[in-house]
Amino acid sequence: MLGKTHIAFALGIGAFVAVGFSVLTNTPLSLKELNVFYGGVTLGALLPDIDEPNSTIGKKTLGISNAIKALFGHRGLTHSITFIVGLGILLLVLSAFGAEMLSGIPLVSGFVKGLDDAVLEVFIFGILFGCVLHLMGDMLTPSGVPLLLPFSTRNFHLTPTFLRFKTGGIWDYAVGVFSLGIFSVLNAYYFGFHF
Repeated sequence: MLGKTHIAFALGIGAFVAVGFSVLTNTPLSLKELNVFYGGVTLGALLPDIDEPNSTIGKKTLGISNAIKALFGHRGLTHSITFIVGLGILLLVLSAFGAEMLSGIPLVSGFVKGLDDAVLEVFIFGILFGCVLHLMGDMLTPSGVPLLLPFSTRNFHLTPTFLRFKTGGIWDYAVGVFSLGIFSVLNAYYFGFHF
C-alpha cells in the first residue's frame, strides 16, 4: 500500500471504531480526544514503513530509516507483532513520564504538545492501532507481512491470492478513496450532519 492509502485505510477503520465506541457506550469523545486519536492513528499507519527510506515517514527520518533498512530490510521486523509489542512497551514506559517527556521526541512532539496525560493514552492507543492497521493493509498485497518475525519468516495475508492488489495499482487507490469516504460519512454523522 502507498503511504496515503495506509493513512486513509487506518482513518476509515479508526473512525468506525471511535464513532462506534462513542455511540455504543454512550460516551462521546471530545473533539480534542477524537483529533488526538486520529493523529495517533495517522502516525501509526505510517510508522512500520520507517524501514523504507523512500516511504512517507522514511523521508522524514532518513538516518534512522536507512539504519533500520540495513539491519532488517523492508517489511522485516517493523512489520511484525514483535515490533508492535515492543513499541507498546516503549510508549507505556515513556508515558509514565507524562506528555512533557514525549514532547521532546521530534517525531511525536507536534502531536503531544499541550496534552494532558489522559488524552496522551488516547494518542498512544491510536499509534498502536494505526500500526496494526498498517500491517493489515500490507496483508492485502501479494507480498504479505512476516507477522511472526523473528520466530518465523512466513508471510501472512488476509485475502486469497486473487483478491490481493499491487501497491500503487488501481485497487490501492480504490481502497484509499473508499476508506476516506467511510471516514467522512462517519465523522459527519458523529458531528450531527445526517443525510
